Amino acid sequence: MATIVANSVQHFYMFYFNQTVEKLFLKRETETNYGKEVEFVNLVTTSDWWSFLENNFLNGLHGDENENDNNANNANNAKRLFLKDNILLGPPRLRQMRVKPHTCEINAAFRRYFNNCYAGYSSGNEDKKANYKDTKYYSKHQLNAITLKGEVADYYGGGYVQMLTYEREANQKIFDNLKEIKWIDRSTRIVILEFVLFNSNAYMLDNVKILAELPPVGGIVPSHQLQALKFSLWMEKDILLYIAAVIFYLMAVFYTFEEITEIKGIGPTAYCKSLWNVIDVFVLLLVYFTFFYHLIHPLLLNHLINVAQEDETKFHSIDNLCYWNFIGFNKTMLQFSTTLSRCSKDLFGFAVMFFIVFLAYAQLGLLLFGASHPDFRSFGTSVITLMRMFLGDFEYQLIEEANYILGPIYFITYVLLVFFILLNMFLAIVNDTYSVVKSEITEGRTNLGDYIFKLWSQLCSALKKRFRRRRKQLEEDVDKKRKTRIEMENSSVDFSSSEPTLYTRTSASITPRTQARLELTGILQE
Repeated sequence: MATIVANSVQHFYMFYFNQTVEKLFLKRETETNYGKEVEFVNLVTTSDWWSFLENNFLNGLHGDENENDNNANNANNAKRLFLKDNILLGPPRLRQMRVKPHTCEINAAFRRYFNNCYAGYSSGNEDKKANYKDTKYYSKHQLNAITLKGEVADYYGGGYVQMLTYEREANQKIFDNLKEIKWIDRSTRIVILEFVLFNSNAYMLDNVKILAELPPVGGIVPSHQLQALKFSLWMEKDILLYIAAVIFYLMAVFYTFEEITEIKGIGPTAYCKSLWNVIDVFVLLLVYFTFFYHLIHPLLLNHLINVAQEDETKFHSIDNLCYWNFIGFNKTMLQFSTTLSRCSKDLFGFAVMFFIVFLAYAQLGLLLFGASHPDFRSFGTSVITLMRMFLGDFEYQLIEEANYILGPIYFITYVLLVFFILLNMFLAIVNDTYSVVKSEITEGRTNLGDYIFKLWSQLCSALKKRFRRRRKQLEEDVDKKRKTRIEMENSSVDFSSSEPTLYTRTSASITPRTQARLELTGILQE
């Protein structure tokens, strides 16, 4: 039930929704100023970014306007339609985040070449002047936006906003003007193209963000974020989903009363001493959070759509809604917790030694290959790369190309020391402690096995008792019938009669023992 309810926030149409947008805007090649056609991920310069906006973006957004004119009620609605079945929930917008000048030092030898120095993005370095080249600055709260995680940095601000329109010609003029006034310059650290699509067939929204980051070293780093959003599980016409949701939340109410009873029985202090009791309460709180979320979420989306219908010229952000959308134990569990508590000291000492070696290798990988290998470009990325090596996910060829002497040495020593020795030491510590705990607690049998064996024994015992009672009852019935037959023979049968009756002939041919067995067989058959 929990799995069905948890998966209700997702739908396989959401995958195709995102794939359609990605193929339309990002997978198609665009022609740069150098006459070469490249995909979005291979954009390098600011001029490449403008070429992408003027070609791929405008063609993808307005490419089917003529087809929509025949189906829409008016020309304005036709310009808002996207791929016939989707509509723009407000016009797209461009916004950029900038940094202040003089945020870094220029060497005296190069001051004649550079007048200003612009550092990388940070909340302290962000430029928040009221206006910049006819575009106004808005805070993150005013834009109803959230912190944006890019490939180069995390961006905490709002930015300078340039609104677009529903018309292709007007958007083209806006792009021409922004290029002419050099709206993107050395102070720019990220440019965001964003719009929201609404599909009435599947009742879904898609929050599209196309990013171009400009690091201090020059060039652009393109990326994108596509977040499809489903309205609610209560809008699905699925009886099985409704039944599962009702059962799931009724179970949550039942376990809530059970936990309350346990708290009253042992007291809050004793109850909170057990980690698993705290986890139980935390799980129940999450269940109730999901329940209220499923109630409030569709109300907020319906309110957003109503506001968008009232004001079609305003951009309507759904960043916060997308952000919130993506967020009793037996003895066997006792073995797990006891094992961790028993070996916690050993694991702590091992962890100190392990992470010293592990982080040293991460730092060494950054120093050796950081300038040429993408998986070692930063310390955090190096740590993730070394963890991926545990699963066999690595590119040895790039390591060797980065440094053909130290690369193989680095890789072989890491695999031998960290993977084969230290990791197996960790497993040996846990396995040794688990064996001791298992022998102490269960004496070779898990609690789940004990529970199943106990149930089976009780079932067999109950069946045996029931069979014995039935057999005893049948034997008593046979004895009663036998006594009745003997009494009838002694009292009512006339042996002096010259012509024996059918009963006397039968009685003469069948012994009392055989007669009793026949009667018992008949009763058993019944």
